[in-house]
Amino acid sequence: MQNTIQPLTMRLGKREVDIFPYWMGLLVVGILFGLVGAYQVFAYGLQVTGLSNQVPWGLWISIDLSAIALGGSAFTFGVIVYLFKIKRMEIVGKLSVVLGFLGYSTAGMVLLFDLGQPLRFWHPIVFWQPHSLLWEITMCVVLYLTVLMAELLPIVLEHPIFSTHPWLDRFPILRKLSSSLIWLAHRLHGWAPAFALLGMTLSLLHQASLGATYSVLSGRGLWFNQSAPVQFVFSAMGGGTSLLFFLSVVVFRIMRPGLVKDEVLYDVARIAGAIVLLCIYMRVWDWAVTNYYSFDIEVALQTEMLNSVTPYSSTFWIGQVLFALIPGLMLIMAKRIRNFRILMSVAILPAICTVLVRWNYNFSGLIASITYDPYTPTVVLNSYAPTWQEWAIASLVISYWLIGFSLAARFLPFHSAEHGHSEK
Repeated sequence: MQNTIQPLTMRLGKREVDIFPYWMGLLVVGILFGLVGAYQVFAYGLQVTGLSNQVPWGLWISIDLSAIALGGSAFTFGVIVYLFKIKRMEIVGKLSVVLGFLGYSTAGMVLLFDLGQPLRFWHPIVFWQPHSLLWEITMCVVLYLTVLMAELLPIVLEHPIFSTHPWLDRFPILRKLSSSLIWLAHRLHGWAPAFALLGMTLSLLHQASLGATYSVLSGRGLWFNQSAPVQFVFSAMGGGTSLLFFLSVVVFRIMRPGLVKDEVLYDVARIAGAIVLLCIYMRVWDWAVTNYYSFDIEVALQTEMLNSVTPYSSTFWIGQVLFALIPGLMLIMAKRIRNFRILMSVAILPAICTVLVRWNYNFSGLIASITYDPYTPTVVLNSYAPTWQEWAIASLVISYWLIGFSLAARFLPFHSAEHGHSEK
């Protein structure tokens, strides 16, 4: 296998230019812009945002939910590699851990700004509220992020700098520290099956609870259904695995040709396609039960109001049906198509679909909310527009995610833990 990392380049005239420094410079600008917004939020509170009592969750929570969902490949491939013992997926599974850690840490950053009292972020860990879905989600996310850190550490310590850097021989204390870290990495890798089982449990719990949380909000007329927890789980698996395939082609076929066989990448695409098709099957049946087989005047009013201010129905049929159905069919036939450009083009659509599902769940019941009058319930139309401070924070956390992935893609070796194992 070839381990040489080939940088991404762009042709300027007769020269091939490494785009990495310029790309990182652009992301640093995004970070700096975000820090200006962060100061505004910490100094003046949530009054600088477009949030209100009627719409308390906005752009930030949509990014939070999307980041968690798009990290769903981590627990999916943890099960595939370490519980199902499909070792040929091991290197791709390492990239899924990177994406999972970046997704969950991004979500944690967003929540730090979304809290009215950010200095009290530690309260759920100390002051337990076991009857609260949001408390259960918080604890699962904290614990799963810890699991991801334990899974990520051995991947980072595979870098040659921790075993061959000249300073290790020059400073014995660094050699001792490096040896201790490598020993810890081997121990953590030995516990990988236990981490995979624990990660799957925590992920299923909090992904399902996120769906359950939205199904009992004030927008329950439109979104209340028993399948919401299952839809959240499978949409995270489908969207996350589709994103994993897209990025795996970049990392393992363009930057590290030969490290992962093309057949393995096709298998990743097929797994993504199968999950996406299953998810869209459930999603369409849920729409039919809510809007066709049972008529509810509140649901009709909510849909009508949402369509008057947003392309709500269009985002469902285009963004959540077509963006999942067509790519799902093409991905599941990856071994017949055998064209990575086409497969990459369609693989990004289920990831967008997953973001749209979270976006609609977040806003539909808040923009067009049902009053709680038990005798004459009505639908109230609210409004929300993100301020520049909210967009700045969005720039901050998205730039952080992109910087983290760019550094991992550029520098992490992604070796197989057992170079001599056979492909199964």
